[in-house]
Amino acid sequence: MTAIHNGQCGLCTHFGEEHANSEKLVSIHSTQQAPADFVDSCGHPKLISLHLKVTAVSGCDGFTPVAAA
Repeated sequence: MTAIHNGQCGLCTHFGEEHANSEKLVSIHSTQQAPADFVDSCGHPKLISLHLKVTAVSGCDGFTPVAAA
């Protein structure tokens, strides 16, 4: 498991946005840890047409923090 920090995709609302309530994403958000090889889609409005797949430790300037549960 890899620690995820503020500003990284694993804690961004756009990471796996189409299934944001999945058990895996909820776990990543609550523990701030993810498998190093975990990949999901980026749903950022400016990037969605690119169908990007990113890791939880990736990041970009479009980071929007996940709302607190």
